[in-house]
Order: sequence, then structure tokens, then C-alpha cells
Amino acid sequence: MWHIIPHDDHNQSLRIKRFLIACASYLMWILLIWYCSIQGMIRLGPQEILLVFAMVLVMNLVLYAIFRTGLNRRLKDPSLTMVQMSLATAWIMIVAYNLNEARGIMLQLYLVVFIFGAFRLNLRQFIMLSILAALSYGLVILSLLENHPETVNFKVELLYLVILTAVLFWFSFVGSYINTLREKLSRANSELNHAVEIIRQKAIRDDLTDVYTRGYLFQILAREKSLADREGLIFSVCIFDLDDFKKVNDSFGHHVGDMVLKTLSGIIRDNIRQQDYIARYGGEEFVLVLAYPDMHDALACVERIRTLISEASFPGLPGDYPVTVSMGLTRYQPEETIDSLLIRADDALYRAKRSGKNATACEPSSLLQPAA
Repeated sequence: MWHIIPHDDHNQSLRIKRFLIACASYLMWILLIWYCSIQGMIRLGPQEILLVFAMVLVMNLVLYAIFRTGLNRRLKDPSLTMVQMSLATAWIMIVAYNLNEARGIMLQLYLVVFIFGAFRLNLRQFIMLSILAALSYGLVILSLLENHPETVNFKVELLYLVILTAVLFWFSFVGSYINTLREKLSRANSELNHAVEIIRQKAIRDDLTDVYTRGYLFQILAREKSLADREGLIFSVCIFDLDDFKKVNDSFGHHVGDMVLKTLSGIIRDNIRQQDYIARYGGEEFVLVLAYPDMHDALACVERIRTLISEASFPGLPGDYPVTVSMGLTRYQPEETIDSLLIRADDALYRAKRSGKNATACEPSSLLQPAA
């Protein structure tokens, strides 16, 4: 469904919202012109006023089309702030030239234009716009003196120009300061989000092996259980640990044991699918959560991993040093608890250990039947 403001891009949505606020400012400007026309305070006739309105409408439709199609993303300033403020300056000065007594009021509207840029422009850009506005109004005064001198009180117009210039330069520094604060706040917010993400990753990722933590494992299992109970998406769980890992630490040191755990984790991550999970359960014990409803498929997966581990070389260990794992596999039963699921997988692991290690056992064996 088409929307005036897109919802799929937060930054683009903000840009279009700011543009629509600017359009509301144009509406205020148009109402002022209409009032001046009724009071006979403007030299433009009805047709000329309609032409101005039409041109402003077309200009804003073109700008909206640029935003809505995403063409603005290719520009250095995707918000088009300088472009919009420069165009607004031009229109205000055109109307100011055609006003008789109300030019001072029109100049007050220019402050609305500057407020529009308070959160986007830097000091250099503000000063450039201030100079543009001052020169533009100076040109308006000179043109009026030449073409409509009867409408000009030079001393008053000069005072307007001096006040406009002073206020705009003052606003340049204030607006620049506001923009600097906004950028600092934005950076602080980004740093905070980054810090939160680091904390989140530390909470869900094991520092040594870079697999999921025990705490996050239970969140995964709760989510998978909910899907299984609600939609029938049955999954399998495998608990495994390294056989005789204590000997590795005692013979070669804990730093070598850590390298073995990291290498083992890498082998597993490289040989499971995106929809499967690996978590460190504690010490040298790990848990696989596999999106295999059929135990034959799950068994084939864990057997492949067990074989790869037994054939792999591990840093810090002699090439012929055996590194093996024992694995206990089971399948989730609808409506059972997570604790009972893990207990059953743990029972299978101990059966594999008792059978001579470097083996896989299923609990119960009757689960080696195709899922219904």
C-alpha cells in the first residue's frame, strides 16, 4: 500500500516529515499574501498571485517526488536543506518586492526559514544563507528605489536591512550551536547503542568460543518449544562433550584446552545450517538445537560433525592426539518441558559415554522413526 510518508526507511521518513513541515510554512506564507491582496497591500494582480501559488505548488511537488523516489539519497545533503531554504529565500524576496507597506512582516517570516535549518546546517552554511538574504533584500531595496520609489522609505528600509542582517548572523551562531549539540547527542546515542549491542552480544555469546551462552540457549529453546507447540515445528536437541578433556588440560595446559574448544566450536559452526544453533552448556559441554523433525536427519547431522571432529587437527596438540566427542540426541515431544527434554538428551549422552565414547546415542531409541 502506498503511503505519503514511507515506513521502511526511518531517515527518509524524517526527511519527508521535515519537508511537509516546510510545506505548512508555505501555507502560512500564502495566507499572508492572500490577506495582503484583499487589503490592497500588494501590487500583484489575482492572475499573478495564482501564478505564484502554482509555481510554489509545482516546486514542492517536484521536491516531494525527489524525496519519495529516493533520488535525494544520491546527494551530499539528502535532506536538501540548503536547496529548500535558498528557494524559500527567493520566494520571500519576490513577494517582499511586490508589497507596499508590509515588507517588515514578510521579513519576519524569514526567521521561520532559518528555524527550519537549525537542526541541519553548520555555521558556514548559516552564514552563507545570511549573506544571501541580506544581499537579496538589499537588491529588493535598490530595485524599489528605481522602479517604485513612492513605496520606499529609505531610512526605514535600511533599518530593516540592518536588523535583518544582525538577527540572521546572531541566529547563525545560535542555530550552529544547536546543530552542534544535536550532532553530539546523535554521536552519544550511537555510542550508547553500540555499547548496548556489545553488552547484548556478551550476554548471548560465549567469550572464548563465540557460540551462544547457556543463558541464551534457554531463550532459544523456549522459542523453539513455542513454535513446536503452536505450529508443529518439531526440533531435535543434542548434548555433547569432549571425551577425556581433563587430560588435555593436565597434559598441555589450559591455554591449549581453550584453543581446542575454539577450534571445535568453529568446526561445528561451519557445519550446521543457519536455522540451527550451537551453545556452550558449561565447560567442555555443548548443546546443538537442530531444526530436524526427523531423527534420521538429525542423527546424520551429528554423526557428520562427530566424524569431522575426530579427524580434525587441533592447535597445540600432537597430530596423532585423539580428540573425540560423545553425543546424546533426542527429539522434542509436544507439550513437554525444556528440563525434561534436556534430561533425556543428557541420558543419551551418558549412554554414549558408557558405550566407549566417540559415539552417538539416541534417547529413547524408538525415536529413530520418521516424524509423523
